[in-house]
Amino acid sequence: MLALLGSLLGFGRLEGRLESGQNLTSTFDECRLRLGNTLGEPWMRCVVDSLLEVQATAKARGEEYFPIEAHTFDPLAPLHGHSYGTRSDDLKNKMRDYSCDVADGGSQPLRTTAWQYEEPDVCASAATEGGAFVYKADRFLPAGNDLDLGDSHMSVHEAQERCEADVRCQGFTFSAAGWSHSASRMEERQWISFKSKSEDATRGDGWHTFKRRGEGIDCSARALRQPRILNFTVHVLRETPPVYLVDDFYSEAECSYMLNYTLPLMGPSVVVGGGTSTWRQSYSVNMYPDYDDETNVVTQAARRKFAFARTMGGYTDLQENEGQEPVNAVYYKDFGDHYGAHCDGECSGGRYLEGHRIATSVTYCQVAEEGGYTLFTRSGLKVVPKPRQMLFFGYIEDLASMAMDRGHTEHSGCPLRKGRKWITTMWYRQGVTKEKDWSRFTV
Repeated sequence: MLALLGSLLGFGRLEGRLESGQNLTSTFDECRLRLGNTLGEPWMRCVVDSLLEVQATAKARGEEYFPIEAHTFDPLAPLHGHSYGTRSDDLKNKMRDYSCDVADGGSQPLRTTAWQYEEPDVCASAATEGGAFVYKADRFLPAGNDLDLGDSHMSVHEAQERCEADVRCQGFTFSAAGWSHSASRMEERQWISFKSKSEDATRGDGWHTFKRRGEGIDCSARALRQPRILNFTVHVLRETPPVYLVDDFYSEAECSYMLNYTLPLMGPSVVVGGGTSTWRQSYSVNMYPDYDDETNVVTQAARRKFAFARTMGGYTDLQENEGQEPVNAVYYKDFGDHYGAHCDGECSGGRYLEGHRIATSVTYCQVAEEGGYTLFTRSGLKVVPKPRQMLFFGYIEDLASMAMDRGHTEHSGCPLRKGRKWITTMWYRQGVTKEKDWSRFTV
């Protein structure tokens, strides 16, 4: 009865076709063979036009078919308006699943350009800051990684001496409302927690943290040198909103450091709201750049990323500071680990709101042997990354009016099929500060 009613209403007998997907798969196969790939507007247009033809024939014969309407392709959306949760989304997600398992080499660049970056002078900041520790107000070091260095009730000055004398100690933290970092208060006794790790200082009113400054920088007069100038090759995959792929953005040493630091700390990845979901299957942990310590590896990488976003992305007002989100390290290790289609920020064509996300970068230290691509599900761009490349994409469609993207930036992490994948994700926000940080805004 339901099938007959559906047929009378013009939808055909849907259940079998939607469950099996055989009609879709044969259409996908035909378009892949015709084009030689599953990329961009030609692939999306071929699939939609072919399914419209199948639908017209099936209607005339009273047969089953996958219901579909005409679409636009810049980005992919139903002709009569964009609506999530529709059959158009079902089609888009099935196209994503199919394309994710096709090894077609990924999208080729429109053009290739160069970017030059001058590293900050770490010796200049070290000369003005001085001392073995960096002080962080309203920051605490989370539970765990504790060191027993004897009686913990002591002055801050004593805590510095004790931590500096033990190579295991990377910092210490304590709670004291109203305390200030001044010479007179350094002798006040506090309950001190010593830590073997200090990279993840977290915001907390009334807390105080002293982090050991990075090692290995010789700033003696004989060793003074000019900051390095780094040159990068940039592949432009889309002009607006921008999608860039940058070769060798991380060094091998940076990848090694971050992998070794994060892998023992990984837990199941969460989605917005803090829960886990089958939509996002992976493992992750945050890393916190310390913008008071230029010797910190994560800080150096973050500064380089913000410089790229300003100069190449065109987001000239972006500033790196403690109000920005932490760097999210993500590890895909199990067969099928993936991240479903999503937008990192607003992607329905509205105006940009200050404090919200404006761009994303994904940097790949470890890439999968099979699968694990990054696929832009409404524009058909597919990124097949190489180790140490950075993918950067912005959400602004018109910098003059600050109009946001209309769906081009919706993307997905393809299922892992063989090997392992380790990435860092950074989200960029305009207008955030230490006092008014990212947590006060939505995405």
